[in-house]
Amino acid sequence: MIAAARTGLAKQAREGPGPRASAQANAQRGETNASHHRRSRQWAKEHPESRDRAWFLREVTPKLDAFSLAEIAKATGLSPAACSRFRAGTRVPHPRHGEAFLALVEGSEKSAGTPETPLIP
Repeated sequence: MIAAARTGLAKQAREGPGPRASAQANAQRGETNASHHRRSRQWAKEHPESRDRAWFLREVTPKLDAFSLAEIAKATGLSPAACSRFRAGTRVPHPRHGEAFLALVEGSEKSAGTPETPLIP
C-alpha cells in the first residue's frame, strides 16, 4: 500500500495541480466570492433589522426536517450541501436567505391540512 501511495503521489507531482488550481479557475473563484461579499454588504445596508442566528435555529431549523434537501435547495436557491448544514443546525445561512426559508416553512404549515397542495410552488 505504501508503494502504491508513493506511485500515486509521484504521478500527481508529474501531472501538476490540475484544472482547479489554474489561474483562470482561481480568478473565477475569486470573482464569485467577491460578488457574494458585495451582495451581502448591500443586503446588510438595506436590511439593518435582520433576524439573528438564534431566531433561525429556534424558528426555522426544527421545521426543515419535513423537507428533502432538494426541496430546500429549490426553494432557497442554495446548494443541497449548504442546505444539509442548515437543516442539521450546524450552520446558519446569511440573513438575506431568511425570507426564503421562512416562506418554505410557513408554506408547509399553511398547507399541512391539504395534502394536494404542493409544499413548493
